[in-house]
Amino acid sequence: MASSDEDVDYDEDDGPEDAFQSIRIPLGHPPVLFGLPGSEELMREILSHLKWRFGECAFQMFDNGEIGPKILHTVANHDVFVVIARNDAMSELNFSLMRLLLTVDALRGESPHRLTVVMPCLEYARQDRKLVAGEAIAPKLLLRCIRTAGATRVLTVDLHNQAEAAFSPTGMVLDELSSDVYLADFIKRNVTNFDEDHTVVCATNGGGMKFTRRMADILRVGFIMADRFRQQGGGRGDVKIISDSELKAVSTVIVIDDMFDTCGNLVEVCSALHLLLPKADLYGVAPHGYFSGDAGEKVKGLVQDCNLQWLAVTNSVDQTAALQRLAAAGLESRIKVIEISKLLAGAIARLHLGAPVNVSKFKSLGPKDIDPVLADAPQAPAAPLPADATRHAELRKRVSSA
Repeated sequence: MASSDEDVDYDEDDGPEDAFQSIRIPLGHPPVLFGLPGSEELMREILSHLKWRFGECAFQMFDNGEIGPKILHTVANHDVFVVIARNDAMSELNFSLMRLLLTVDALRGESPHRLTVVMPCLEYARQDRKLVAGEAIAPKLLLRCIRTAGATRVLTVDLHNQAEAAFSPTGMVLDELSSDVYLADFIKRNVTNFDEDHTVVCATNGGGMKFTRRMADILRVGFIMADRFRQQGGGRGDVKIISDSELKAVSTVIVIDDMFDTCGNLVEVCSALHLLLPKADLYGVAPHGYFSGDAGEKVKGLVQDCNLQWLAVTNSVDQTAALQRLAAAGLESRIKVIEISKLLAGAIARLHLGAPVNVSKFKSLGPKDIDPVLADAPQAPAAPLPADATRHAELRKRVSSA
């Protein structure tokens, strides 16, 4: 119940106006967002949509390499969200994950109402099965560790394998968002002379067929698929293009993958497409991008030999380090970054309000659409700033003695 003149108990020396400045009782479970080092840019974009306050935490590095997190924001009975985005320019991946676990454990010790980890790109996602005896299922272990640290929910974007949603341990929910509408919007606005009748999308393998078909439906274009055929036993086989329609009129091919890492598979698919359609312009789009190893040289070869115009990935992974490596190869204009902070902000707002995120009405919203939930997000009860901690400690004493 909100405070009023009748139900506020203040000291005789204080007037009602002074009492209201010092006595402020948040209603419900105020939301607060924490961003780990390397996630600052994504956090700023998310908060620009939510208009919520940014939780503060500090990290101490000991001489022996250990990490010591310290929460500088009261989170008792708060709805806490922790955002982590991979940023190779700031820190090594495994170091970042250990820092996440320590931060979540530190937050749990301060009695939050709920603790959600926002990890747009689920790390270790490609190690989702045992190919030979003795291998680990890494994403399943990672989710167990996050749950043990204290989080009860993980929010991610476009899993490598949708079956990984079943990896969440007891007591944890894994929510998967899809960036397909954002990717499609970017394609329509950035592909030169985009024409539905002369454009097809290409899946890089059978595993990505479902996602690519969904993209084809959104874009209203044709669908083709690359697959590997072995003419004899052994070896990797040749990549062939499978199509159920005539391709002579096609002038634009958009290669859809779930991730661009070393780009070896992309090279094989683009080479096969160029042999089949030598005059077509090629584009590549994926939700996540690492561009590790010699990816820069491979992309440069595709630009020179296969009419590759550009590659686009979302900011689920911070692209600072990747852009620096690709710029060194002369590819500054060939890499595009798609902003999905509005998608994440809409999901965070819904989770805070107890609304589902896996409903068609939310999934169909694009970057230019008005999100009614985000419009109301600034009205959520605000978490107190760190500087108010002393006042709230005094408030708790006065309320308990009243």
